[in-house]
Amino acid sequence: MKSNNKTRARLTSSFLVGLLIISSCGATSNPAAKINGEEISREELEQTITELSDAGQTPVVDGEIAGDTARSVLGALIQGQASLQLLADYDQQITQEDRDSVKSSLSQNTDTAEFTDHLKNLIIDLNAGTLALARILPPDAKTVATMYEKAPASLGVMCIRHLVVKEEAKAKEALKKFSNGADFATLAGEYSIEPNAKQSGGALSGADNACMKLSEYQSGFDALFTAGALLAKPGVAFGPVKSSFGYHLIYVRPFVEVAEDISTLLTSATGETLLDGYIATSKIVIDSAYGRWDAASGAVVTN
Repeated sequence: MKSNNKTRARLTSSFLVGLLIISSCGATSNPAAKINGEEISREELEQTITELSDAGQTPVVDGEIAGDTARSVLGALIQGQASLQLLADYDQQITQEDRDSVKSSLSQNTDTAEFTDHLKNLIIDLNAGTLALARILPPDAKTVATMYEKAPASLGVMCIRHLVVKEEAKAKEALKKFSNGADFATLAGEYSIEPNAKQSGGALSGADNACMKLSEYQSGFDALFTAGALLAKPGVAFGPVKSSFGYHLIYVRPFVEVAEDISTLLTSATGETLLDGYIATSKIVIDSAYGRWDAASGAVVTN
């Protein structure tokens, strides 16, 4: 279900960020975040924020850094760490050529006179990771099938049918019928309050594809619906899931129905698509001083 909320800003390594008051900035042994056990230290995060401020990249109001800076910067650091992990999984790495290319572009397009060496190197490495990701090729068909069966969203692609009703009891009634063998598309046509449900069978699809990229869900769909979709398994009706639109049953389509559509989507921006899926299905823990991780938006958000 499309959300009326603003499209989320994708995290980028250029650090075009807002500001945040950090109430607990003292040095500590607790990491700011962990992704699949790999730590991002508070010292690294806070040093980066300070250097951005000193370089005039983040406004300072009444002597304080305020807003979303810590969450945005931490999100970028998480994305950078996830990129390294994904690159390793696909036998790729950031090369010196990648770094040199980014360094050249940075010097031509950005005034870095006020940047520390640490900040410049961090920006170079994060952007070089994007170049390395572009070299990742789509997994073979067997690997794609295995990943989809284990966690569909891990591919960065979503292939979903759903139905939405106003009353939870109606959703449970439809779920019982599904459990008794009813076809989900037929149930969507019978129950869903969406105007075209009879024709679409509740399919959420792109213009020329039965699936959509996960980033489209994270940027344009109701966050509660997306959170439910991330938990659903192929061939199983999941729910009821409550969103701002009502109560949903979410059905991830079986792989045999959508294998060709997934393959098509994975040929476009393969590394970026797989990275979205990798992050969404990774174990990410955030120090509560900075917020919490929200897989439905792919970002660090307020508690």
